[in-house]
Amino acid sequence: MVERGILTKEATMRKHGLNSLMTMASGAALVLAIGMQPAAARIECQGNFMVTKKDGLIATPYCEEEQIAKVAQSYGWKVTAKQVHNDPLVKVQICQVLGGDVRLKGSCAGYGPGNYAPGR
Repeated sequence: MVERGILTKEATMRKHGLNSLMTMASGAALVLAIGMQPAAARIECQGNFMVTKKDGLIATPYCEEEQIAKVAQSYGWKVTAKQVHNDPLVKVQICQVLGGDVRLKGSCAGYGPGNYAPGR
């Protein structure tokens, strides 16, 4: 493989292949280690408002949708916050039926029972 101190083509390819394999393995290990860490920042909601350190409470659509899911669940609906976030029709349906609940006053402002005329 070595002729007068010079690596042959085959030996060079093996060396680079091993380095690439080691680099990929260490990269994969890093990705796994990062992936197993808990999320540092998680959105915390208080009703329709997101809790922040700097500004206190801020109204956000995300927290409004979380509130819609919680209220629906309190009535026995089998719905998750993820469904409310990802399917606008779920939000509308819940608001049309349960929008009269005072806890949904801000969350369902445009979809509550007093804001639409069924059958039109």
